[in-house]
Amino acid sequence: MASDPTRSTDAPQGENGRSNPVDMQLARLSAALGGQSLGDIYLRRVKRRALLRRGLGAAAGATCVAGLLAGPALLSGDLRADIRTRHGETQQLALGARSTATLAPCSAIAFATGGARNAFTLLHGMVLVESRPDAASPFIQVATRAGLVRASAGDFMVRRDDGRTIVTAHDDMLAILPARGPRLTLAAGHAMDLEPGGPDERAIDWGLATSWRNGMLIVENGTLGDVIAGLAPYWRGSLYITPRAARIRASGVFSLNDTGRSLTQLEETFPVSIRHLPFGVVAINSIS
Repeated sequence: MASDPTRSTDAPQGENGRSNPVDMQLARLSAALGGQSLGDIYLRRVKRRALLRRGLGAAAGATCVAGLLAGPALLSGDLRADIRTRHGETQQLALGARSTATLAPCSAIAFATGGARNAFTLLHGMVLVESRPDAASPFIQVATRAGLVRASAGDFMVRRDDGRTIVTAHDDMLAILPARGPRLTLAAGHAMDLEPGGPDERAIDWGLATSWRNGMLIVENGTLGDVIAGLAPYWRGSLYITPRAARIRASGVFSLNDTGRSLTQLEETFPVSIRHLPFGVVAINSIS
């Protein structure tokens, strides 16, 4: 951002006279939204949801909009979706006689033209595929903005959010056809970031990567930013974390079935303060 019109000499001050980073960020967010209050934004979101329910029917899943800044991108994805999930909701669907896909919360997919269920596009969110080939569906193909993932057998996951596309293979190798660049092969037990920055492969623990299926978020040698990213699809509102707080190193096991308890756990364990604002907005700020 070349210039920041939201900066002001009237930045909110704490009791000690120093600027409060959370208040400053919220003030900048308000200014970026044209000086409108969070209440105004909330009311428009409610009206928009009502319109979508009346005029688009299946687009009621747009209630999964998880944040004021990310909302429009997620909303546009939902409008193209054949199947979507809301906050805290998972959905399993058949892709053939033996193959299945499980959508994580706040995810959306669109099937290929023609209605074949063994090929679809992940618009946003995360999907876990259990590929068991049969005569009618010899392979499963998942398309993303970053390229295609194809598997004839085995389990794999594809995640797309916040400008990142990550592919994870469990027990068999995957063929990946990037949107730009040569064909790639992902070994079993590895994950690959397709964007941003190009292919970046690393070993993973499949049990940890799929712990969300059991209602748990397990983070090892990560950051609070990773924790918040994992909790966000399960929180019915918006989670905002300051950049400084997001960089705090973190490991732990967090409940996805009770995200309120998980937020309390963060405040008790890490040097952060958590503020609950109207309409489900939560601000996490570093106090170290």
